[in-house]
Amino acid sequence: MSTFRHYETACPACGHAHKVEIARGLHITRLPNIRRHLTDGTFQVYRCPGCGEAAVYEATVVYTDFERHEYVACETARSTTWQAALARHQTVFRDCFEHGPPIAQEMGHRFKRRLVFGFRALREKLVLWDAGLDDRIVEAVKGDLLREDDQAPRDVVLRISRVLDGGHLMFAVYEPVRPPEELAPGDPWVVTLPAPHDFMTAPAAMYVARAAEPSRIERDYPWLADDWFIDIHDGPSYLYR
Repeated sequence: MSTFRHYETACPACGHAHKVEIARGLHITRLPNIRRHLTDGTFQVYRCPGCGEAAVYEATVVYTDFERHEYVACETARSTTWQAALARHQTVFRDCFEHGPPIAQEMGHRFKRRLVFGFRALREKLVLWDAGLDDRIVEAVKGDLLREDDQAPRDVVLRISRVLDGGHLMFAVYEPVRPPEELAPGDPWVVTLPAPHDFMTAPAAMYVARAAEPSRIERDYPWLADDWFIDIHDGPSYLYR
């Protein structure tokens, strides 16, 4: 079920007080327009009625699409550690689907299950899956691009901008964003909308080469072997540096 709540906020630019609507759960089968807002980058982007400044209100939300068999738990970068988030969402999924009635168990077996941090990461999964691409392979391609450019995953963030004709991958390049020092549980993280400072393109051949030898991905990027948390940038990647 899709659920929303109203949240009292203040514009990060001018301090004007106003209300926004924040999603707590997204069942896309009944709200297909939400998926479009996610993929075009406008989901939960609100303009201040005082000064017109736009900001995105990122909050913890679980995204489900029963027709596409997608289950994505989305956390904010400040809401919890990746270890705690992973344990919590695995428990919720197990209770709801693996230990549920037979119809729920069957559904659970078909889901692609992911944990992501932030709406850009959620958008990326949806765009890649819509293009028929394996997100694990794409994350390995990101790692290869960064190695070629002599950069580390903690120093820069690559998120898919679009899949070009011919299967070439265009990534937007962002500076890592420092989370707020304090954020009450359940409160959204209000993020301004900086433009990417660069773009990087991976030729389709890089994806094809990685897809041809999937065992190399686990060897080169061990943390990408996880079934839930598949991201070159966050959490587990730092354990292997």
